[in-house]
Amino acid sequence: MIPLAILAAGALAACGGGGSDGADSSEVGSTPNGTTSSSTPTVQSATDPYTNAPAPGLPTQQISGSVVNDRTAGAIVTAYVLNADGTNGNAIGSAATDLSGTFTMSLTQIPTGMIRLVATGGTFASEADGSTQKNDTLELVAPYVTTTLNTFVMTPLTYYASLRISYLTAQGKTLLQAYATASSVALQLVTGLDVIDSSSRTHGGVDYLAITPGSSQDVLNAYADALTALEYYGVKYDLPSHTTLRILIATALAGQDNVTDQSGQSVNVGQWSNNVFDETIPLTVAAMTGGISVQDGVTSIVQQMNAVTACSSGDHSDYYQRFPLASGQTDYLDASTCAAYTSNMSALTAKIATNNRSKYES
Repeated sequence: MIPLAILAAGALAACGGGGSDGADSSEVGSTPNGTTSSSTPTVQSATDPYTNAPAPGLPTQQISGSVVNDRTAGAIVTAYVLNADGTNGNAIGSAATDLSGTFTMSLTQIPTGMIRLVATGGTFASEADGSTQKNDTLELVAPYVTTTLNTFVMTPLTYYASLRISYLTAQGKTLLQAYATASSVALQLVTGLDVIDSSSRTHGGVDYLAITPGSSQDVLNAYADALTALEYYGVKYDLPSHTTLRILIATALAGQDNVTDQSGQSVNVGQWSNNVFDETIPLTVAAMTGGISVQDGVTSIVQQMNAVTACSSGDHSDYYQRFPLASGQTDYLDASTCAAYTSNMSALTAKIATNNRSKYES
């Protein structure tokens, strides 16, 4: 029998979704990241958040990395000491990304605990339609900086984890608890696959901070697929990339799969007006999607992308690793199901020619 997610594929509704970890609600952005908190910074020891042992490697002030929606050129990356309450302390370094989206930075002090990297500005070419998109903000929280961990790949999913760390510390969790919780669910947010697994140090734990999407370390290409699906979601609803990311995080930050924020308030999307996307024009996520959450919509696109690849190659093994068969279920990627998936993706890509996001810089 074909799963419900396939029968509903035309609506891009997926059976995947988040779950609450019991955190209470609070307002998003009550302490904006990228600014210095007025609270007194508490020095954190450099500790591995999964083992609670001292961080491996030697202290260093040298870091490097990349900003990846796709490769984001011209972004300014600033490093901050992370306070015990999840807010930013003093800035301890800054650098710009080159045309390949990479940066190097010499910090003004050796970090003794967690740091937050904040990337603002810059542009990238969308993986979905090739349109030029502006980066608004991406973030990454590093649990420590040593010679073992000093290369960082900033993506929309590290941004989600960074904001969720601040959210969880506001609910009373320690930084180590917040980091382990937020980072361990980041990729599950839209892939349905637990790629970040604290029990697997090869591809999990803190190591995901340095994984380049699409590289050999990207298990089943799940990381790259997540970023591409986010872009296709923007294509589906004709949204700038940064708007897609904003509404995804706003509706998922509390660990629930919703069309509202963690306070139960409607999340506004916005619309195009005179060739400019105006996020203040009334249009809620619920109204735009017919009640389907952003998380489910993106997860469904991930599944459709993988199904089309499996159908084209005839090799369904990777697909069923990503989307396991139920007990007793047989291979359902037959000719008619493959045709349905292919048709859905074709209808999605057909929107590229008429979308505003393809004609105007967001």
